[in-house]
Amino acid sequence: MNKIGLIFALLFLNALSWAGPKKDIAPAPLPSEIVQAKKVYLLNGQTTSQGLTENGNNLAFDALYSQMKEWGKFELVGSPKNADIVIELQYRPYSSGSSSFTIYNTYTHTSQTISGTGGGADFAIVIYDANSKEQLSTFTDSCGFARLVSNQRKEVVLSVGRLVEQLKQRMPQK
Repeated sequence: MNKIGLIFALLFLNALSWAGPKKDIAPAPLPSEIVQAKKVYLLNGQTTSQGLTENGNNLAFDALYSQMKEWGKFELVGSPKNADIVIELQYRPYSSGSSSFTIYNTYTHTSQTISGTGGGADFAIVIYDANSKEQLSTFTDSCGFARLVSNQRKEVVLSVGRLVEQLKQRMPQK
């Protein structure tokens, strides 16, 4: 087989691997603690990146608060003691090349080390039971890349919006 034939064969096999399953897979149900929750405490989680006040965590947390309030599914409370669940927003930056970093969770007092390659950032919402502090679920989204600050802000808000939408889609429909 010549080089062109080999390239086409590899591209065809790669396309097959991305085709995914033939049938739709039903999403797994959320834990009952999330489904039955009435009150939520939102937590702005730790980050290892500097300079996030302009384009990262503060803007993302404001967007999360706004979108959760607009959704109206949960009553947002000011203390984890008054909540059924805690939703923590995490910002997970990474840069070109291989890197690793540790995220310290102020709510559960645990550390998580994450390693990866490439460049960009992920936002995540991690949901905990407010009483047991047990982690119940996690949703992640890759924030789009933008060079201009105004576009970076838009990407942050869009990324958080996708996280809230993931949670909405997993909630049972009445």
